[in-house]
Amino acid sequence: MMLDADLPSAGTSGLERLDEVAKLADEAARSRDTAAFYAALRASDLPFLLRHHRDDPAGLFATTVSALHRLGESSPAIALGVSQHMASMLAFGLARSLLGDDDSSSAVVGRLLDEVFERRLLIANTTSHAGGKKIGAAGSRIERIDDAFVVEGHSTFMSLATEADKVIFLTRTADNNLVGVVADLADPALRISEDLLFGEHLALADTRKLHFNKLTVPKDNVIGPDVRLNVFYNVQLIAHNLCVAALYLGGAFRILQEVKRFGRETELPSGSKLMSSESFSANVGRLAIAYSSSLRLLLSASRTAEDLYRAPSIDQRAAGAHLLSVSSIKYSVARQIEFIAAEGRKLIGTRAFMGDHPVARIAAEVVFAALGPATEKLIELNVGARYLEA
Repeated sequence: MMLDADLPSAGTSGLERLDEVAKLADEAARSRDTAAFYAALRASDLPFLLRHHRDDPAGLFATTVSALHRLGESSPAIALGVSQHMASMLAFGLARSLLGDDDSSSAVVGRLLDEVFERRLLIANTTSHAGGKKIGAAGSRIERIDDAFVVEGHSTFMSLATEADKVIFLTRTADNNLVGVVADLADPALRISEDLLFGEHLALADTRKLHFNKLTVPKDNVIGPDVRLNVFYNVQLIAHNLCVAALYLGGAFRILQEVKRFGRETELPSGSKLMSSESFSANVGRLAIAYSSSLRLLLSASRTAEDLYRAPSIDQRAAGAHLLSVSSIKYSVARQIEFIAAEGRKLIGTRAFMGDHPVARIAAEVVFAALGPATEKLIELNVGARYLEA
């Protein structure tokens, strides 16, 4: 029974080197050295799936999910860093109608993608909302000075911080208009914090805060001010939620595989394999059901990808409805991932914590799959209110 059979295989366009890169991710997670992994990732087409599936939203979504799921099997932390880039690529691919009808916006994005594909670059993304002591407060401001823009302040935390080549971030003007900015992370006016957000648990995600010290940006690298950026931000969040759900679900699948291996290799006092025990089989069945139903739920979001891409235009209300739907999917998938991690550890027992067992490491990383109590409560509130009003 192949629980992940619905995912595109490694032979699919853009995924040809997926197994090789995933193996290096596994080695990097154990050695804590990601150099070989990122070199192979950049040499592969995994970060550039948009080039293969530019006019195929369902294919772009499916291959993105498959790639991050496979990397998540090796290390959810490493995959979380990679998801920064892949979520941006997915968002750019799905927001065709949103960006395509504005010459200046499409030109900025077009130049960025051309450079990313030609030079095989990785990009991070962030905003200036959150990461501070006041919820929703803007951490940075942008001001136009002559033919350029100057940014000061800080962003919220972003993963892939020291590995990415470029960053695209959202900030606001003094009159609170939203602006998108593309910048080189090597710019000396950008300072990446030395402090990791998640400490050692997710150190390989490389999640840090970005500081702007009078960052000067040419106007050709700025989008807006434009109210449609609020809609694009929702599309970016949709892509982010889908990518994060995929990679953490990959971690849960790896735990399930290790439980299966444990059942096949462990002998009972009678000499029979543990997998022959009905109680063990039933417990594994619960985990398999949780995983397979979560994967089907995640893949059902392909309809959202198609709707966003095919829509002649996307307004704030439509984008918000799609975001709530996808957030609800991630909410449900995250609950099942936590269940698989907790119960998988119990089935293997103390051996899961011996040596460099992948279950202990991955289980520690997937506890971050949940959205957090405040975000989860907002999702529950929105879904509940809509249901009661319908």
